[in-house]
Amino acid sequence: MTKNEKKSLNQSLAEWKLFIYNPTTGEFLGRTAKSWGSQYVVGK
Repeated sequence: MTKNEKKSLNQSLAEWKLFIYNPTTGEFLGRTAKSWGSQYVVGK
């Protein structure tokens, strides 16, 4: 897709949905469960 082409609303929503939860990689908001766990431990 070039810069001048606009995405449809459905395409944009599909990308957001995939970002929120990616069933292929098991990522939630771009992070795996292990990554979220390490963030929680470091944050304490």
